[in-house]
This record gives sequence, structure tokens and C-alpha cells, in this order.
Amino acid sequence: MNNYILNIQNWQPKNNHQVKIINQIVEMIGLEEKYIFGRPRKYDLRSLLKLTLFAYSKGIFSSRQISELAEENLPARWLTKNSFPSYRTICRFRISDEAENLISKCMNQLTKYLRKNYYIDDVSFIDGTKILANANKYSFVWRKNIIRFDK
Repeated sequence: MNNYILNIQNWQPKNNHQVKIINQIVEMIGLEEKYIFGRPRKYDLRSLLKLTLFAYSKGIFSSRQISELAEENLPARWLTKNSFPSYRTICRFRISDEAENLISKCMNQLTKYLRKNYYIDDVSFIDGTKILANANKYSFVWRKNIIRFDK
């Protein structure tokens, strides 16, 4: 008799978990399935978009790592409803025109969501802080160059 068995089918993330927010934003998008040609899709576009956004928020950009995340991470499993897309499916989705349209709609919905919940408003403020991009993670910045470019 083991009382420590986790029932994955009924697992729900906490209300303030980021997968809940990603799920709310993607579900707000009015998505019509307009796929006439070819065979029917095995995976829902919304679940692939949710998985991609969740992986990007975790700093995971490789299709193989996203596929691994979908299998091993419990919140990612909840987003995809226990389906595990292969890395090729994820890669095909990310380069498709549909993904581009979905992401632009998702950004608009995110802005509306943030304004509705008073996280942002119409006022913007720039403080001039210099933050290195992730691409420059391992590059060394010389003090002399910073002073020269500041002028």
C-alpha cells in the first residue's frame, strides 16, 4: 500500500503558476481550424503553441530539448494534455506560417491581458540600464570600449 503515487491525469498547477497564465492567454485567442488539405493534425495547434511559449520562458530553444521537456516536466505535460510531440513536429510547427500568425495574435492578447489586470499602462519609462543580450553571454567587455561608446 503506497500512498505516495502521483496521479498525473488529475494534476493541476497552482493558480499563480506560469503555465496557467500561458494557458489563459493562448485560450483567449480565437483560433479556427482551417486545415482543408492533407491529413488531419495529430496535435492541437494551441497545445504546440503553449508548449513552445513555456519552453521559451524557461530558456529552452532546441526542438529536441522542447520535446524532452514535454515528456519529463509535469507542467509541460499539463499544457499538452499528456501528448508528447516529437522534435520534428515541434520544428515543423515553429517554422510554419501558422505559428507566426498565432504568436502575433498571442502577443496582442498578452498586451490586452496585462492592461486589463493593471500590470501595465500607457506610460513607458526608460532608465538607460545597459543589459547584455543572451548572445553575448560569454563575451568580455573591456572598460575602455564601454567608455568610448558612451561618448
